Amino acid sequence: MVERKVKVAIPCGMHIRPAGIISHTANSFKADSRIIFGYHVINTASILNLVASGIHCGDIVRVECEGPDEQAALDGIATVLQDSTIKQ
Repeated sequence: MVERKVKVAIPCGMHIRPAGIISHTANSFKADSRIIFGYHVINTASILNLVASGIHCGDIVRVECEGPDEQAALDGIATVLQDSTIKQ
């Protein structure tokens, strides 16, 4: 298992567009991945769970991935979370 703390740079926080991008990214890998935010463990494959997470720009989250391509999955999800060009 690999993990990394990431500062969210998505300007409007977690809404449907970045949630869809994260979900699509996570589902393109075989590794299981999740985001830990406070006491919440969020399944990255679920757009609804991501939108309901309440993650805002500037929040620090922990991304965890486990599986055969865990490092690539972690890098992909972290890249989306740090993308400040995602608009509403």
